Amino acid sequence: MSGQVLLIEDDDALRASLAQTLELADMSVISTVGYVQAKRSIRANFPGVILSDIRMPHQDGFDVLTAARSADPDLPVILLTGHSDVPTAMRAMKEGAYEYLEKPVGTERLVDVVSRAVAHRQLVLKSRRIERALEQSDAAARSFPGSGPVSSALRTALRRVAAASSHVHLYGPKGTGRKEAAFAINALSPEPRVFRTLNLITASEDAVRRLAGAEGAGWDLSLKNVEHATPRQIEDLQSLLNSDPALRLISSSVLPLSELEGLGLGEDGSTVVEIRFPTLDERREDLPEIFENLLRLAIRGLDTDMPEVPASVFTELLTRTWPGNLPELREHATTYALGSRVQSDGAGQRTLAEQIDAFEKMVLSETLKKVGGKAAEAARLLGLPRNTFYDRLARFGLSPRDFRRS
Repeated sequence: MSGQVLLIEDDDALRASLAQTLELADMSVISTVGYVQAKRSIRANFPGVILSDIRMPHQDGFDVLTAARSADPDLPVILLTGHSDVPTAMRAMKEGAYEYLEKPVGTERLVDVVSRAVAHRQLVLKSRRIERALEQSDAAARSFPGSGPVSSALRTALRRVAAASSHVHLYGPKGTGRKEAAFAINALSPEPRVFRTLNLITASEDAVRRLAGAEGAGWDLSLKNVEHATPRQIEDLQSLLNSDPALRLISSSVLPLSELEGLGLGEDGSTVVEIRFPTLDERREDLPEIFENLLRLAIRGLDTDMPEVPASVFTELLTRTWPGNLPELREHATTYALGSRVQSDGAGQRTLAEQIDAFEKMVLSETLKKVGGKAAEAARLLGLPRNTFYDRLARFGLSPRDFRRS
């Protein structure tokens, strides 16, 4: 595995031996004799790891560790010692060393530890690059990642309509991201616009009539499920559009305008741009990138580190179908994130039974949180009989009332 190692060792013969071992393992080695020579390489985003002796003249390995953690808390430092003792080992791990090795260290052990540290470092740096790209990107890129032509065309369409004043109709199967797209259009607008949303399935009969524009500013109305609009709501909508030139309507439906009878959009001569939303199967080549984006969002919510995703996971993503589109893939990413947190929370210290219990408790908690503490709905989603579901809750000391929304 390729990677870079900053080697700090004052013994010339041992330094040469360690460097040779690592280079034979396809690693690039920067050999230094002490902290002063090495410190120029100890910086944030150093693209490798540090392997340092502890006992050295002047500044020792703990000085190296302190400098590394000051420069970048995620920079792995592996400490070497020829005089192992429990207090030193405990201090090394307490102060954040990635690993603590005793001299002489076997070739296989050395390469294994350094390789794992390098893999971890590469994952951290990759995550940072993606995070920076997301921060610098626009709302369309954040909501609809992917370098394939279908994803690229969708982002382009969203940016174009955001820059125009025309009304917009978003249509496509459920779960394809129409809700996120409405937010993105508003966020991408050249001038700030107030954003309001109304779901015609749950809205009252006179909800459209009670809407008012944002005084002194343009505003966007995201109207969801317009195929369920009543004649009264359609009449009120047309009246609102005729009376408020500051309003831009962003309607959303599973159906195109041609199949929405009586809605009347565009019949007065105003421009309505339609955007069709592709399914995940149509964005199949971008599934790995979309999954990583959803996984990163799930990881943020769990306050843990981004896990490494093996190739087998991406293979599964590409070979199965996703009829539920983004919600189904989001749930898959959340489940994967929960499993990774169980491992990172102490896989090395817990038995298999303890890890399974921890995972089950998190799934129960997340499901209850998702449904706002509705026990019957949570039991249905998990496919559990009600009595079994309550037995599981009692086992872990969970109560549905603790998850009810205020």
